[in-house]
Amino acid sequence: MYLGAVVEIAAADDLFKEPAHPYTRALMGSVLRIPRPGQKPWVIQPLTGEVPSAVDPPSGCPFRTRCPLAIKRCQDEAPMLRPVAPGHQVACHLADK
Repeated sequence: MYLGAVVEIAAADDLFKEPAHPYTRALMGSVLRIPRPGQKPWVIQPLTGEVPSAVDPPSGCPFRTRCPLAIKRCQDEAPMLRPVAPGHQVACHLADK
């Protein structure tokens, strides 16, 4: 969840293995851990930008002010949860697995 909005739904194992939403990736990237053999290495990309007000959130996607993938559509339209894999949904216009 980000600012009270669900941004990603998946089984815990799937979410930890391959997060699809930029916010989930940032959260997972902030956890220090050693990759197992064959596991993708974690790329830590600190969040930048302004933390929006929860009382007066921005238009469109609530994460757009801090998102490295944000485009104009993110300002105009809030993303809906959509499937990216069986049992895995993400609310991002550009996120893919």
